[in-house]
Amino acid sequence: MNNTAYMESSASPDQLDELMTAMRSVKRHPQGYSGLHLNFSLLDREHKQPYHRRIIATAFNKLIKSHDGQIFWTRHFDLIFICKDCSNAQLDIAILAARRAVEDSPVVKEYIDAGRDDALCDWYDLNKDMDQFMKMVENLKITSETEQPKVSNLKSMVDKLKDNISNDPIPQKPFLSSPSSSPKESATVSSYIPKSQRDNNTPMGPMQLDQLERNLVNMDIFRMMANQTAYVIVGDSNPQPIFVEHFIAVAEIKKSLLPNYNMHADKWLFQRLTRSFDNKLMQILPEKNMVQGQVVSININVETIFTPEFDKFITKFKRLHHQPLILEMALFDVISDIQKYFDARDKLTNLGCRICLDAMDVQSLAVLDREILAVDFLKISWKPNYKNLIGGPMEKKIIAAIEAQGKMRIILCHCDTKEALDFGKSVGIHMYQGFLIDKKYNQ
Repeated sequence: MNNTAYMESSASPDQLDELMTAMRSVKRHPQGYSGLHLNFSLLDREHKQPYHRRIIATAFNKLIKSHDGQIFWTRHFDLIFICKDCSNAQLDIAILAARRAVEDSPVVKEYIDAGRDDALCDWYDLNKDMDQFMKMVENLKITSETEQPKVSNLKSMVDKLKDNISNDPIPQKPFLSSPSSSPKESATVSSYIPKSQRDNNTPMGPMQLDQLERNLVNMDIFRMMANQTAYVIVGDSNPQPIFVEHFIAVAEIKKSLLPNYNMHADKWLFQRLTRSFDNKLMQILPEKNMVQGQVVSININVETIFTPEFDKFITKFKRLHHQPLILEMALFDVISDIQKYFDARDKLTNLGCRICLDAMDVQSLAVLDREILAVDFLKISWKPNYKNLIGGPMEKKIIAAIEAQGKMRIILCHCDTKEALDFGKSVGIHMYQGFLIDKKYNQ
């Protein structure tokens, strides 16, 4: 056996097949082999992070090198370790070192306080306990395989969502006001511009992106910021504010810095650009005067969540504001790297943040599983052609999808016309965002 195969815990966390393969040779000559099963699947999510896995794996490094040791991880964070000619004292030292990596976990503390810490680890002398060990492995394998339909559903969902994303530009956020205009004079910029009316300027390339990013460094971004409130409207009742979205107005950036180029032509370049917007917004938002007690949302890229700038921002924001922050992520960004999103989701959950999946179309509601993605809100961008779905074969599917997702989980944004509001009400949506609602509420 290769004694360095699993020293690095950054490998795939589902290694039961590799364990079964390794056990074929061990079963032929089990003398001297020991097995450990560390029940770390009992841990809370906060203590199942990749860095915990790395620290835990380090505890077994000496045994891996000197006793033909191998580490195998399960999908649920259980660890199985097998080695040869290793004393109980050496194994005890490794187990205690592994446990220290998660000793501040409330689950571990509860087991230790109750005198049940032995339950966190099962020992096997594979020369005598091979049958029990293999039964334990088979049970873990069965548990893993019963989850495969859910994993398959996730892949199917992502594939369908990718098919739903057309070649339309990534939606830009509305610019409600500027120093020279008032909200009542400016409508939300449509996220989905008809092909005949799209920006036909020269596509932005890497050189223009570099120029734009360098200009953003020294730009006074305050004047490029805007905000818009999301409301609940049930029946004919007055709109009730839920949260306020703060964002950088892309249209104003383009007008000021890159007027002759189409910033949305390449989705990947635009995605890179929005990460620069993230950094600027995170720098200034905590300093912005906001109503105390108001729930705030911001647009952010999945990649940004893993940066030191985000860690500094969230620390400062939470110190100044006591309401949970809502992070809005574009559907395109989420499904581009679904595992990266899951890692981001775990981090944000531990920080007490909420997640809104943004820049969706209404058809995606029928194929998206909000439970798998574990998001709090889904934001649909209004398109004028949605009104044609009413009375057609899609209407019942949309209504059923909204019921299944939860009426208080769906936000219809870019509502600048009465048609948008009428459509939302007809399919059972209760949350809205857009110029029409701003005007109605502020009158």
